[in-house]
Order: sequence, then C-alpha cells, then structure tokens
Amino acid sequence: MAGATHPLDLMARLFSYPDEEMLAAVEQARDHATAGEGQAGFLTAVSEMKLSELEELYIQTFDMNPDVCLDIGWHLFGEDYARGEFLVKVRQELRKYGIEERGELQDHITCILPLLARMPAEESARFSDTFVLPALRKIEKAIGGDNPYRHLLAALGRWRAGSEQTVSRTEETIHE
Repeated sequence: MAGATHPLDLMARLFSYPDEEMLAAVEQARDHATAGEGQAGFLTAVSEMKLSELEELYIQTFDMNPDVCLDIGWHLFGEDYARGEFLVKVRQELRKYGIEERGELQDHITCILPLLARMPAEESARFSDTFVLPALRKIEKAIGGDNPYRHLLAALGRWRAGSEQTVSRTEETIHE
C-alpha cells in the first residue's frame, strides 16, 4: 500500500473491500511486523484465503448484515437526521486534513481511520472515544465468533484503549 505511513492508514486498507491493494496491505502488515495480537489473528486467517474467498467473506460480513456495517454514524445515529449532520462534520474534517474522499460515505471506517491518524493526538482521542469506540463495540457484538474480521475489530478497539504505545512501536517498525 503505497503512501501508508501511519498504522491506522494500514488498518483502513485492511478494512477495505478485498482487492490486490488490500492483499498488498496484508503482506505489508506481515512483512513489517505491525500486527498486534488481534491483527495477527486476522492476518493469519486471511493469508490462507484466495481473493474470491476474501471478497465473499467481506460481503457476507459487512454488506449483508447491517449490524456489522462499517459506517460509524449509522451505529450511532441510525437513519436519523443526526447522522446527516455527522456526515457533514466528518466531510469538513476530511477536507481540513487533506484526506481525499473515497467511494464510501464519510463515516465509513476506511475514511475515519486516516482522519484519526492525521488529527492532533488530543482531538483524535476525543473523536475516537466519542464516536469510533462506541460504534466498534456494537459491531464487535454483532460479528460472528469465527469471522477473521473480529480479530481486526478487536485490534482496532484496543488501539485507543491503552495501546497508544503499541501504535508508537508499530509506527517505528513501519518507518524502519
């Protein structure tokens, strides 16, 4: 994954729809030993899968089950007007930090993680604690126990919950 310098950029790529670039992110995470305990479980499971199997897993996991969708705002606000306001605020933040919009809505985890990576630490922590972690808890409860993505979700949930040292060590590893 060219240009990913922060662990959250790499994590965002791992949450993306599987394609050759996502497979490259899996390899990058393994090659650079960036995986924490949960991320390693995901990497081990998906490294044995074909791209078509990963695509099917992704669709079954995130697209077919609204309780596990990766749209943070949906978990917080549902289809309420407040979600629209949240999307507008996130779009403003994405622009503020020079993050290009992707094919997903602005509250999709693949947009939110690069945003967290670029925000100042205090702002990132506040945003994560207020919006991201509550949504992740809901997603984690809804995902199947044998699904490899549960490892990735757990790793992401631990990122804010006391793992900033892990993120710092991971960043050092990526830059080596």
